[in-house]
Amino acid sequence: MTINKSEIVLKPFQSEDIPLFEKWLDKEYIYKRLCPDGEEQRKAWLDEIINKDGKYDFLTHFIVYHNNRKIGYCLLADCFFLKNIEEKGHDFEGLYGDVAEKNHTYEIGYLIGEEEYLNKGISKIVIHKLEEIVTALRGKEISADPSEENIFSVKALLSNGFKKKADGDYRKEIKQN
Repeated sequence: MTINKSEIVLKPFQSEDIPLFEKWLDKEYIYKRLCPDGEEQRKAWLDEIINKDGKYDFLTHFIVYHNNRKIGYCLLADCFFLKNIEEKGHDFEGLYGDVAEKNHTYEIGYLIGEEEYLNKGISKIVIHKLEEIVTALRGKEISADPSEENIFSVKALLSNGFKKKADGDYRKEIKQN
């Protein structure tokens, strides 16, 4: 299966997408990356999704579509707000304590929830589409914090021009026109 960039679309996450996100979160290859500390992290992910219009309104969630089929999930987070979140297993203050203003650095996250779409270059396309959104928001930097064991994610980031700042901290400066 060859995936064309134009076939991948990001659409806003809707409440009706929660059961699908839960299904993806329960898949072993996703759970081990997003919930390495167990059920507490799984509940935190669901809390973020459920409260996306409340206490987590600085997060923007998307569903990734391929030709109108839901195949994955991604998000953007303004790191100015993210650095104040305390979450087991994440040192957001250590990662983003240097972010001194809103709309400067955005963290991205992504997953491919449908196995037949793994290793097809979709993450690279999703990263590029998220970068386009950050550019439109006039953000200055984009960041990701994959585990170093997630070789496919690290490679997708590096191929999109990200530079490794430290283990689990990849950044890319956004050039504004």
